[in-house]
Amino acid sequence: MDENLEEFITKQKEITISSFEQSKSYSNIIIFGGYAGLFAVWNFTKSDLEKWQNLTVGLLAITSIIIFVIFELAGAWLRGNQVKNLMAQLEEAEKLEHFPEEYGKNERENAAKFLKVWPYFFFSSVLTGIGAAGVLIYSFIQNLI
Repeated sequence: MDENLEEFITKQKEITISSFEQSKSYSNIIIFGGYAGLFAVWNFTKSDLEKWQNLTVGLLAITSIIIFVIFELAGAWLRGNQVKNLMAQLEEAEKLEHFPEEYGKNERENAAKFLKVWPYFFFSSVLTGIGAAGVLIYSFIQNLI
């Protein structure tokens, strides 16, 4: 096998695995930082909130988490399949000693479909999370006045 092709394939495998790991760690930061912080503040301020504020914060936070989890599960499934398929194609390229013409085509098409719906999930999750935080901030300011 051509040494340049072998080196390229090895680097592609490393990049594929690395991008999968980075996307997982980013999600963990969001989950632990954002949602944990929101629920911690809510927990500490529950007794100072009016009933409608508690209900609103709870509903918005839970809605945000549900949307985020659904989105992350779909994304994890897609990323896992992409890694599996790309690795299989890279192994095939090693055996054939050249890249198939259709290398990565299905993965690019699936990613394009996912990216079309991504904004709906992302912004819905963010806006409901910010809404919950907004109610907490409003309550804090209201109690200061």
